[in-house]
Amino acid sequence: MIRKASDTNEDVLMLQKLAKKTFYDTFAYENSEEDMKEYLETAYDFDVLKSEIECETSDYYFYLDGSAAVGFVKVNWADSQTEPDYPEALEIQRIYSLKEYHGHGIGAALMEHAISVARELKRPMMWLGVEEQNKRAYRFYTKYGFKKVGTHVFMLGEDEQHDSVLVKNLED
Repeated sequence: MIRKASDTNEDVLMLQKLAKKTFYDTFAYENSEEDMKEYLETAYDFDVLKSEIECETSDYYFYLDGSAAVGFVKVNWADSQTEPDYPEALEIQRIYSLKEYHGHGIGAALMEHAISVARELKRPMMWLGVEEQNKRAYRFYTKYGFKKVGTHVFMLGEDEQHDSVLVKNLED
């Protein structure tokens, strides 16, 4: 089941725990412990997450297995997007699931939900950034019709990383 995150302490804490775990499990192997620690403490700070949930142009959605959150997606539109290049688009800023749930259709369900949100908001396109070395994620996005159009910088702690920018046209 997918449900929108609320700004209750319970939801913010559930998101914080899930986001830190999934990000760490995905990227710790190729980044320094210092950079990971700095990023996790900054990006997934309780107050930061709470304000993002409360934002009118950004939403988090949980994928629940029973009452446990095992995946999530964050979408942004309008001025909440992390890049100004696609003002009419919907950005998928984050989409993760617990490793033990990979291959169970959670990413697909979250992606389909994000696409439906974009359509409800009448956004003509979607975009996202993906780490160039994350081949699994890259294949997943291209399966959904996302195409590389460029790169952008993603700061992980003190490390400047280059992500591929992928877009999907929803008007086809």
